[in-house]
Amino acid sequence: MRETLRRIGTAIRNASVYPPIRNHAAAIASLAPPKDFVRQLMFVYGDFIRRWRYVRDPVSRELVTASPQAIWRLTMAGDGVGVGLGKGAGDCDCATVALGAQLESIGFQTRLATTAPPNRGPGSLFSHVFIQALVPKLGWITVDPVLHPKQPFGATAQNSRIAYWDLNGNLLGFQGNYIVPQMLRR
Repeated sequence: MRETLRRIGTAIRNASVYPPIRNHAAAIASLAPPKDFVRQLMFVYGDFIRRWRYVRDPVSRELVTASPQAIWRLTMAGDGVGVGLGKGAGDCDCATVALGAQLESIGFQTRLATTAPPNRGPGSLFSHVFIQALVPKLGWITVDPVLHPKQPFGATAQNSRIAYWDLNGNLLGFQGNYIVPQMLRR
């Protein structure tokens, strides 16, 4: 899992300086009132959910869209085609990379969050990943398009455990019934 989180973090960092992603995020964020950082997040989120659809990975493999060009074209449909019919697609890690890259590109500090379903017993496995952005004077805001349309912007899915990670895959903290593996207890 930590390796997947590191891959997601690296993809976010690399894509955050890719000009089409940076320019797109800046254009969308500029629609918000000056220095209204919550609205900037909401506008980037709103744009993303209009152009993206949740599509699962193949049964046999975990795929993380990692190249800036693929994130722009396939996840964000930045070329107007996407995966077809003008929509981008991917699962939670693809959305995390695309949104994380956009938010980092316009100056938001981000972190990764992982959750396990509400009825899952104690453990160290997680089934969902999403991005959170730090808003000055407010704290960490969840930006999770997988919950749309059932839950609003800023919502976090019900869970039995949640862990927070930096973009290098280092554990920052957790809540719930997470059992920290020995290799993380340093």
